[in-house]
Amino acid sequence: MKQKHQTEYLESLFDISPVPLISLDTRFRVIMFNRASCRLTGYSGTEMVGKRVTKILSLQRVKKGISAMKGNKTCSLDGYMTRLKAKDCQDIPVRLKVTALFDSEKRMIGILLVASDLREIRQIHSKLLEAERLAAITETAISVNHEINNPLCSILGNTQLMLMEKDNLDPDMIRKLQNIEKQIARIQEIAERLGKITKPVLKEYVGGKKMLDVEHSGIKNLR
Repeated sequence: MKQKHQTEYLESLFDISPVPLISLDTRFRVIMFNRASCRLTGYSGTEMVGKRVTKILSLQRVKKGISAMKGNKTCSLDGYMTRLKAKDCQDIPVRLKVTALFDSEKRMIGILLVASDLREIRQIHSKLLEAERLAAITETAISVNHEINNPLCSILGNTQLMLMEKDNLDPDMIRKLQNIEKQIARIQEIAERLGKITKPVLKEYVGGKKMLDVEHSGIKNLR
């Protein structure tokens, strides 16, 4: 009776594991298919138990993993990249770990598959890249404001002083000074916007390179 309770306890742990776990017999038929595997593939346990693993995974990849383990004389193959076929026919990128299960006489009695959903990892990686990009933009904005704003203010001040004497200037010179004033204001506006960007948007530049689209990038509202 005690052994029965232990078995039920281990089966319960297997089932509630947050990691997708799939247990196979030596003929690659599914023995156990935990809840995380159900969530990952869309199949229920009753739809998978007793079925060949080929329903969701290339048998060739599993056999290759078993062969690699035998060649290296190990009972576990560290994760490799592959894809699971979901119920909705979607290909799910996963990192799959294959472990051979042996009895006391070292005969293989089954296989354990442990899957890691790479979509989540890719989302986290994407968010980290976005955070790094945003940090770089913020640092650049601080440098721009620090290194450029002071000389710009000096140029703007001198331009405005000259415009105060526009009665002594010809119309063409006045237009040029007003244009300088306008362009300085534009540079200051861009520098200020750089420091407020929260969601960078990139656009195509010369030679297939990307550049920051300052105008269409999302900014925080400081009001």
